[in-house]
Amino acid sequence: MTFQFSNPLWLLSLPPAAAWVLWLFWKSDVQIGVWRRWLALVLRLLVVLALCLAMAGLQWRKPQEGMTVFYMLDRSQSIPSPQQDAARAFVNQSFKAKKANDTAGVLVFGADASIETRPNSQIDLRQIQAVVGVERTDIASALRLGTAAFPETGQKRLVLLSDGNENVGDAMSALAAALPLGVSLDVVPLGTSRGNDVSIRKLTLPTTVKKGQTFDVKIFAQADQAQSATIRLYLNDGSLGEQKVQLNAGKNLFTFPQTLAEPGFYKYDVQLDAPGDTIPQNNHATSFATVRGNPRVLIISSDPKRDAELAAAMQTGKLDVKITDKFPQTLAELQSYDSIFLSNLSAGDLGLDSMRLLESAVRDFGVGVVCIGGDQTYAAGGYRGTPLEAMLPVEMELSSKKVLPNGALAIVCHATEFPGGNGWARDIAFAALEALGPQDEMGIVLWDGNNHWLFPLAKVGTKSEMGRAISGMNPGDMPSFQAPMEAAYAALAKSTASLKHLIVFSDGDPGAPTKSLVQDIVTHKITISTVMIGGHVAPDTMSWLAAEGHGRFWAVDSASDLPQIFIKEASVILKSAIFEEPFKPQLRAMSEIVKGIGSQEYPQLLGYVCTTPKGRAEVPLVTQKGDPLLAHWQYGLGRAVAFTSDARAKWAAQWLGWSKFQQFWQQVAQWSLRRVDAADFNTEVAVEKGEGHVSVEAIDADGHYRNFLNLQLLVVSPKGEKAVMQLEQTGPGHYDATFPTKEVGAYLMNMTDRGTGQSQALGLSVNYSPEFDDSGPNTSLLRRLAELGGGKVLDPETENPFAHDRKETFQPMDLRDWLLKLAILLFPLDVAVRRIQIDRAEWLRVTKTLRRWLMPWSGVPRTKAADESLSALLTRRGRVRSERTAVAPSPALFEPEKKVQVPEPGQPAPMQGGEPSHAGGAGDKPPAKEQTSVTSRLLDAKRRAQKRKDRE
Repeated sequence: MTFQFSNPLWLLSLPPAAAWVLWLFWKSDVQIGVWRRWLALVLRLLVVLALCLAMAGLQWRKPQEGMTVFYMLDRSQSIPSPQQDAARAFVNQSFKAKKANDTAGVLVFGADASIETRPNSQIDLRQIQAVVGVERTDIASALRLGTAAFPETGQKRLVLLSDGNENVGDAMSALAAALPLGVSLDVVPLGTSRGNDVSIRKLTLPTTVKKGQTFDVKIFAQADQAQSATIRLYLNDGSLGEQKVQLNAGKNLFTFPQTLAEPGFYKYDVQLDAPGDTIPQNNHATSFATVRGNPRVLIISSDPKRDAELAAAMQTGKLDVKITDKFPQTLAELQSYDSIFLSNLSAGDLGLDSMRLLESAVRDFGVGVVCIGGDQTYAAGGYRGTPLEAMLPVEMELSSKKVLPNGALAIVCHATEFPGGNGWARDIAFAALEALGPQDEMGIVLWDGNNHWLFPLAKVGTKSEMGRAISGMNPGDMPSFQAPMEAAYAALAKSTASLKHLIVFSDGDPGAPTKSLVQDIVTHKITISTVMIGGHVAPDTMSWLAAEGHGRFWAVDSASDLPQIFIKEASVILKSAIFEEPFKPQLRAMSEIVKGIGSQEYPQLLGYVCTTPKGRAEVPLVTQKGDPLLAHWQYGLGRAVAFTSDARAKWAAQWLGWSKFQQFWQQVAQWSLRRVDAADFNTEVAVEKGEGHVSVEAIDADGHYRNFLNLQLLVVSPKGEKAVMQLEQTGPGHYDATFPTKEVGAYLMNMTDRGTGQSQALGLSVNYSPEFDDSGPNTSLLRRLAELGGGKVLDPETENPFAHDRKETFQPMDLRDWLLKLAILLFPLDVAVRRIQIDRAEWLRVTKTLRRWLMPWSGVPRTKAADESLSALLTRRGRVRSERTAVAPSPALFEPEKKVQVPEPGQPAPMQGGEPSHAGGAGDKPPAKEQTSVTSRLLDAKRRAQKRKDRE
């Protein structure tokens, strides 16, 4: 047996504890026997030893058999498919050489890691089921997961099958952390040297330039060998030309001077083409530049022609105004404007992704937003529960004092043959539910073998119960629309809602309903819209239903468009929030926006959308019913304005000819503009090993370092995810921060000096996955990992991870509990030895009782000596009786020494011992002494007889 200690420092307590026990033994004056004193000493030393060993964590190293191997397969983009298939074949082939007690498991990794199979005695890896990101290689995460997945017993070995081109994490550090746990590492190199690769490492240009300023577009290229190539440069997707260049082996730099004469946001793209290039994915790059001039305002309108007067009114106020019906696709383009105007756009027109981009631009980068109303906006446009509602100073839920006509929405849901069709059906139902108010009604009819309601038409309320029902919805492939539409029609006809709408969601193959049913639906003022996705039949039925039902027909090619379509369709029943009646705006409070305009100067408006102001919002203008007409507030770094009427001829016809129409909207625009002061820092942004690095040099106007600044960096990823981090000072006036860059695309950053409030907008473009940075495997890293891990670089043709360097392993068995139990048992025994004294007779009785308890089958033993003594006594008694002569008892034996004189009746008692007798009558009792004298004489006689007998 071998032992070890988990806390060996506690062994230092053993010598002083033993010395203390011996000192007490030496100084003790307890009067007990010698053997008891020594026994008590031994017991006390054993108790102290058991306690010290328990505190030191004594463990028995129990020998273990078998080895567990975890294969780690690289599934990133840098591993060609044939190499991935070869890795699976190696796993299956090498597993056959294992011993009976060996087990193996498989995990796969890329941008993250996942376990394919846990350690077991059988593996047949025909295909990989686990899904991981392939755009990065994170060997460190695979090492950590593999180490954590090992069983506690047996030899542990990791086998890494990779090209070693890690671009996330630190594999060496992760392996160093695994070594103390008894893990070793073997390596099987994958990947091939592709050679003759050319790539663009970086495209740099100033993020902000002045109008007419000349600057350089710098292109950093790399080539494996010297060769000729062609560089093509694009501006805002338009070609600027191409140029033949000669590439040297290694790094190359090319510059192109550029001048931008007009303010705006510009996108530069560069493409590098070379004959024989093996990796085309790394041959392009993108960067952005903004030309500053007058403040820039973007008007996004549902109908730009009808908002022409609005754009013209703002252009005369030293504002660069652009009007369009298309929303910017990137946050980089969006934040290049100082204010964004939305004119009569519904939530369905914008889409959830665009609303999130706009919210980030306002909150994180200080861009202003102005929402101008119309019949497609606010509650009537499905803003409820969207990011747009969150940033505006008004909310779509009305106060309890306002009662609006409610709407009713029924959905006929059919299981489409589109991939993931039922999942999209649930998503669209959720989108419609979120757009409705608590007083609106909703119901869903589906077919799963029978036509039935998922939940009947009822008020939405808190939405929780309906949401739970939608989560478990799985519609079937209905044969005909007739029965589901009849059920929906019956429910809507009974509803008291003011607006009623029916949506049919299908791929178009169920049978069409009868014309009479459609006519009855229309007669009851119920509109019908149809949404067709993944249709494998002609859309005749779906388009006919929409046309006859006075609704809209949607032919959807992309499932991602479905939620916003259903938001727009749900908005059909939300038009009750619109008030179309003439009213004159009323001034409730002064504000910068209405400065210089008298309370009686506002012309009449013909309609607005009813909303409720939020708690912190300022409301300068209201309607005659007290509803907000103009409201504004601060949202994050930006400002938001809500105008609940429109700026068109429909509701604002009299405003278009108003003399202060231009002043009003210019003041709205000026108030909403970005207010963030630009900080003057020397900043560099770069990407290294899958991470973005921001380096800041802070120097004041006199050339002195600015130390101890409180710099905060906000990063928005291409997916709109936000991360906030603090820059750390690493030197005089020098600050650094890092952030992950796992997605390909543009990263927007806003660095803020929390002390002064100044900020600086930054940008970084990840043009392609770093998987395409390297043209061959990193054999150096793989070799160093094998050396550090105590393993070897395996030849997949001849070597096997189960065959080499097998070691005997041990499982530590903790003995602490047993030692504590031993100390608890010995301690009372020690006390008993010192405090309880037992003589020999009691000890014999105790041992006799213990023998009877412990060995009941043996009975109570009789000693042979006792039996012989009794027999000898009986023999002796018989011999003495036979030898003795019979002697007649002497009559004097029982005679008293003095005769007792009994007086006659009537005579006085004689004198006894010279004392006079006492005369008395017949009723007098004799004295007590006289009464006991006879008994005393008898006892004396008995004693004398016994003495004589003993003498004989």
